[in-house]
Amino acid sequence: MPRIKTDFLVLGSGITGLFAALKLAPYGSVVIVTKKSDYESNTNYAQGGIASVFAEGDKLEDHVRDTLEAGAWLCDPAAVQVLVEEGPPLVKELLNYGVPFNLEAPGKFDLSRNILIRQRTRSITS
Repeated sequence: MPRIKTDFLVLGSGITGLFAALKLAPYGSVVIVTKKSDYESNTNYAQGGIASVFAEGDKLEDHVRDTLEAGAWLCDPAAVQVLVEEGPPLVKELLNYGVPFNLEAPGKFDLSRNILIRQRTRSITS
């Protein structure tokens, strides 16, 4: 079996892996290892949605709490905090790369499917 030498090895061809490969490319050679095909990833099954702090009234602490709850409190709280805090500008960067998110209008995300658990509960009970 031939050996491949690379500066960076990216595991997975989902949006995170491809974004990492794009960001790493200026600093060296990048190899992406994926499943059977390049489109076989969880990103492909995500239906164009994203959960991040974009809606009016969204609060970082609500997203942190909801993410921890959705992960059955098994997630690393510090990692969740970083993800929630640093997510919005990175999602906008993905949009600038042409990632086809569901949009209501140019640059405005369709958040109808990705609503906070508490907001959904409040809207149902109020």
